[in-house]
Amino acid sequence: MDTSIIKLRTEVLPADVETVREIVTGTGFFNDEETDIAAELVSETLEKGNSAGYEYIFMENNGLMLAYSCYGRIPLTRSSFDLYWIVTRNEYRNTGLGKILLAETEKTIRTMGGIAVYAETSSREQYNPTRAFYEKNAYLPMARFKDYYDSGDDLVIYVKRLETS
Repeated sequence: MDTSIIKLRTEVLPADVETVREIVTGTGFFNDEETDIAAELVSETLEKGNSAGYEYIFMENNGLMLAYSCYGRIPLTRSSFDLYWIVTRNEYRNTGLGKILLAETEKTIRTMGGIAVYAETSSREQYNPTRAFYEKNAYLPMARFKDYYDSGDDLVIYVKRLETS
């Protein structure tokens, strides 16, 4: 894919609710409840604006949303951020778009005073590519909570310290 024609957008638009739902569903990774939550965060941001606590970067090409990230400052911290979602449209996975989007998200977090990014994921085998993605991008697994999501499905928390330069 020619990355020179990719556009990044931070403004949340009403159509993003259903587009996010479509992208998240299309990955085959998330259950209905998780998909609903992804869409609800977009709706909440539309309703509450900045006070919702969620920031977005949408990656588009010719009006088609290819990927998006959702992140925000962790309440009660000064410089720690959660990476709530980073999702690439299924047919564009493994093309390098996720890496570009993650780098842009981290750059934006730095400008907001962030020094650490936390990302949560599942220990299930299905999430091996997700964990590998984080590790390839210098995220370290810092915590694991046994049977968090379900029996045999641990929560794995990754952390990346951001350079201040």
